[in-house]
Amino acid sequence: MSVYRAANIRLAEGVRPELAEVCLPGPDETVLGRYARMAPQLAAFHAFDKAHIVMLMEEGLLPVADARAMLRVLRGLEASDAVMQRHATAEHMHSGEAILTETLGAEVAGKMHLGRSSGDLLAVSFRYTLRERLMRMADGLNALRHVLLALAREHVHTVMPGHTHLQHAQPDTFAHYLLAYASAFDRDAERVRQFHARLNLSPAGAAILNGSEFALNRDRVANLLGFDGLALNTRDAVWGRDLEIEAHAITVLLAGNFNRLSEDLMLWSSPEFGLVECADGFCGTSSIMPQKKNPNALECLKGVVATATGYLVSTAMVHKNPSTVPVFEWVRSMSDAWRGYDEMNSALPLMSAILQTLTVHGDRMERSAGRHWATATDLAAALVRHAGLPWRVAHQVTGITVRMAVESGIAPDELTPHMVDAASQQHLGRPLHLPEDVIRAALDPRASVGRHRMPGGPAPERVQEALALHDASLAADEAWATSARSQVDAAAQRLEAAIDAALHA
Repeated sequence: MSVYRAANIRLAEGVRPELAEVCLPGPDETVLGRYARMAPQLAAFHAFDKAHIVMLMEEGLLPVADARAMLRVLRGLEASDAVMQRHATAEHMHSGEAILTETLGAEVAGKMHLGRSSGDLLAVSFRYTLRERLMRMADGLNALRHVLLALAREHVHTVMPGHTHLQHAQPDTFAHYLLAYASAFDRDAERVRQFHARLNLSPAGAAILNGSEFALNRDRVANLLGFDGLALNTRDAVWGRDLEIEAHAITVLLAGNFNRLSEDLMLWSSPEFGLVECADGFCGTSSIMPQKKNPNALECLKGVVATATGYLVSTAMVHKNPSTVPVFEWVRSMSDAWRGYDEMNSALPLMSAILQTLTVHGDRMERSAGRHWATATDLAAALVRHAGLPWRVAHQVTGITVRMAVESGIAPDELTPHMVDAASQQHLGRPLHLPEDVIRAALDPRASVGRHRMPGGPAPERVQEALALHDASLAADEAWATSARSQVDAAAQRLEAAIDAALHA
């Protein structure tokens, strides 16, 4: 990473590969780097070319001999690297036709584009390519959820301070805190599944606006490419843009969720808090201050939401034009989708690795949870139960008690019944005579956590119930991901089987 950030100086290990992937990218080969010349979509163009040729032949729209010749050439590209050979033509979406023209001549190769347009080539390639990245994101998100739930299981009984406005609020547990993010990531996974259902519909055959007068079998191409069905309206299939904006909305919401988690962990890793600590491999140091341990990985993760938001806004602006105008802007905006999803698919393993290696200072958490009057709400509740006060009156008496104690330098564990009586005398004109053991129990942070037994609360039994629910949600999402991938794999096998049948009939 640098001449000064070396293992066994301030930090005991070198830079972890997950951090290097996100924060230390290599040099781009061009201005657009690996996104130039529609490189991410070339595999989609290749598959679409093969499926379209098979369909044309099966429907009697392409002579069998010509179809076989073209399929043999396309199969031949796969003996080395079909994507790189297509990339070398600089013909991006039409690279297949360019290669076939060079090898078979225009008389044969010119037949493959029957019924197609650059419009459905781009639309199919977008959905096909994004589908793969979306599935990788689903896998990365599910892996993160596994790590998060495992960490939560370790800390069901780890009491910690809760904060609002960066001030101590109520005692919590680290497990309950983590399950707040488990809930958020469950919603992210649900959004991925819902988006996949809308994304995985085939625009093939829509051409540029009205489809084709030739009797193309759109369903057959969709089936060979692993789509669930058709993007039916031929105009919407090519010119509808809400899916592209939604693609970025998915990553913005996900990035926003782990941005909040990263913000908290970064704050809590500062010496003033000292509640958690990142592994050395996810940290950096200073070129001038040798004592520094900077949480670089968390800083990088925080930045993902900024770039994801930029891609969302950029795409939304491209598509604010009249519906059929922004053709080349559309092509350019596709690069933002590949960038955004590639960044996310690097960030998710980094977040998982940070949590897997996170040091949690449970003792310090619990000591901090008992300070700063975080259990004052519990004391007010005790006044309701044991003194029969209305809630608002109990709240006011407790507030006076806390103010008087703070002004006198009295800590929560030093509070006496006499001080509560003094506050009550000031507000009600009479003492309450609350027993000392009631005060001690009310102000105990661990006991406070145990008393919060409402569904979804931090009491250990409720956290265990929540863990079971999150486990079930994760299992369902993993089963869906396996099924979705199997469907794509099965489609690829069908396509190759169809080509085999064409070549050996």
